[in-house]
Amino acid sequence: MKPTDDYQQINDIQAEQTAKPPEAKRRSRAGNNQRTRRLLLAVLWPLPALLAFSGQRLLATVPDFVEKWHAQRLFRLLSVPVSWLTSKVPVSLTEIGALLGIPLLLALLVLFIIRTVRRPGQRLTRLGWLGRTLAWTISLLYLVFMLLHGFNYARQPVAVSFDLPVRERSGEELAEAADWMIQQINAMRPTLPENEAGVFTVRESIRQKLKTADAGYHAAAAEYPLLAGHPVRVKAVFASPYWSYTGISGMYFPFFVEANVNIDMPHHQVLDSAMHEIAHLRGFAREDEANFLAFLTGLYHPDPDYRYAALLSTANRSLNALYRSDRELHAELLGRLHEAPRRDLQAAAAYWRQFEGPVREASTTVNHAYLQANLQEDGVRSYGRMVDLALAWYEQTRDAGQLEFFEIES
Repeated sequence: MKPTDDYQQINDIQAEQTAKPPEAKRRSRAGNNQRTRRLLLAVLWPLPALLAFSGQRLLATVPDFVEKWHAQRLFRLLSVPVSWLTSKVPVSLTEIGALLGIPLLLALLVLFIIRTVRRPGQRLTRLGWLGRTLAWTISLLYLVFMLLHGFNYARQPVAVSFDLPVRERSGEELAEAADWMIQQINAMRPTLPENEAGVFTVRESIRQKLKTADAGYHAAAAEYPLLAGHPVRVKAVFASPYWSYTGISGMYFPFFVEANVNIDMPHHQVLDSAMHEIAHLRGFAREDEANFLAFLTGLYHPDPDYRYAALLSTANRSLNALYRSDRELHAELLGRLHEAPRRDLQAAAAYWRQFEGPVREASTTVNHAYLQANLQEDGVRSYGRMVDLALAWYEQTRDAGQLEFFEIES
């Protein structure tokens, strides 16, 4: 054998010794892929949240685009199937999720801690898995929130999409609109039911009454097509008295596309809150606009209970606004409000006084921060701007000679 052949044989033997069998190569590749996947999961989890956050800010600069492509198309494409399904369930899935989900999550966390303590060699691995899971879950939920609610803060203002002449108003203009509302309230109130204390109360159960809340939206959609939508069920919350400690009258839960209402409040506030929450479900995220749409759709509602609730709530807000600008005119108009609707307002004020305290203050602070984080710079004060929209509607309807359509005969 030639020397070169000897060298070749030695090289072949070394190659055989160092070569990995096919199964080892597969395991090596699988390990590398797993490490790469873990690295990507550890690094990329902020992307959904960053996309949602930056997307909302960017979309706020193009409200026409948001109105056409998100609010009227993508949002409805995503939300309608979910809302249709959840409306089939007669109870609040939001409440069930809170009552069952929180204890379940706590139990799972305790179980995780126990298993982690019992396996000291896997602690870092398990803690890393938990961190990645929580980070991705929160990030993805934030994106879902934006798709089903948050991006709607960037849509066209209702004043634009409904062609309402919003502008600065004088005290006299505010008083004229408030006086018209008071006239309708005084005419309606004697025909409505009340309890032994003389406070407005619906005849049937409040849960039964909520089943027809969206009828006002269906009626108003003939004039305002953006309010059209499939039938929805407003959910009564069983834990309503506890909600009152937080000052919460209603809640739209975007993950279930579900409208929830506190039914422990005076009934006129329950009905008004139901109409408000349906506005969110229809894609109108701003609080001042949801309040206005509760007023507008309440006026169109075939049920006089809902019409009364809409008028009383908006007249009260208008009177409060007038008080800040002209106290004498406010006192004059308040004197025109009959005793029965005054009792209703006094009952509402007395109801909420009993829940004043640190819990409600903390809830208001959280809500204020939430609204500011979603492009509502005024925070909770944005609720007051609905009066401007109501005044614009009144002027437009009056000038068109259509106020009589909404007037009640004494």
